[in-house]
Amino acid sequence: MRKIIWVSVPLVLVAAAALVHLYFSDRGRWTTEAEYTGLARSVSENDLVSPEDPEVVMRFGPSFRHLGGQKFVLYGVADTEQHFFVETTADDELQSLYWIQFEAYLPDNSYRYDYEDSPARLNLDGFDFYVDTAAVQSDPDRKRKRGTDGARAREFLKSKGYTIPPNYAYARLVYLTDESRRKELLVIFIDNLDPLGLKGSDLQDGGKAEQRWPEIEQKHLEKIRSTLTLSRTAREAQESAGDQSSGQMP
Repeated sequence: MRKIIWVSVPLVLVAAAALVHLYFSDRGRWTTEAEYTGLARSVSENDLVSPEDPEVVMRFGPSFRHLGGQKFVLYGVADTEQHFFVETTADDELQSLYWIQFEAYLPDNSYRYDYEDSPARLNLDGFDFYVDTAAVQSDPDRKRKRGTDGARAREFLKSKGYTIPPNYAYARLVYLTDESRRKELLVIFIDNLDPLGLKGSDLQDGGKAEQRWPEIEQKHLEKIRSTLTLSRTAREAQESAGDQSSGQMP
């Protein structure tokens, strides 16, 4: 005689609901594969030139070099283009990273960006950015989500022989290009904490060096100011370069 196994209907429904939630919450499955040609932005020496959204020339300090760029559709809802500038040690390890991201929602949705919860603001050469900062210690055992913009960035860096250091100071700067709040310029700046002999957890609340974080945070933002300049047109960028070479302030 066969043994009959009874499964409660509520239990089946709960399991089905969990699977549906998992399917639709995995937004990364809608992210397209990266492409490396046909990028809207170009690079000349250490100038990253964006003709629109926003129109800007981003000039990086001479200690940085451009690794390349890529584009993809993020989560199926936003055109995304990334560029990477790196500063390396004598052993060719990653010391500092500029991860630049231009992002715009597709016309078939009505999403808008909202950064009102970001605690600080930073003005760079007339561009007003929302700012978030943190001291970070990565968990090597953490399972990372697929298809995120971070996953795409790490994959690109790995293809060039680099990995983001496990302990770093972090700043995220966001500039919304117009009043629609549907397009943004994202600047992420990462600086390795190893030269300071510190871990990210040391600088977090309750860490053994938490009192040092305000000073390190300020120096982190100052490094951005000293290694990145923004101009709204190529002509402004040329004039700025001329002023700096003549010893005048732009």
